[in-house]
Amino acid sequence: MFIRLILWIIIILFIVFFVIFNVEPKVNIHLFPGVILENIPLALVIFISFILGLLSGIILSLGQIIKYQLEIRKAKKKSHIEQKQIEGGEYEDKP
Repeated sequence: MFIRLILWIIIILFIVFFVIFNVEPKVNIHLFPGVILENIPLALVIFISFILGLLSGIILSLGQIIKYQLEIRKAKKKSHIEQKQIEGGEYEDKP
């Protein structure tokens, strides 16, 4: 737990130093034809790009996560029903 906290602090310090030292380079962003954002700090552009990529990855993986959760729920339900059958004596051992 303590090591994890130290690692997070180090990562956050690297991000803060990156932002502090990269405030000066400014860029223009062309979103759509005729829509231009001027003088945006490069560090902000990189940070927003990272967050948008992270969010799109999470959204794209939600389908698989939901599918696996449903499979786990079905397996637990089946296991619970089989356990009740064994406890209730309805289960017969066939040779």
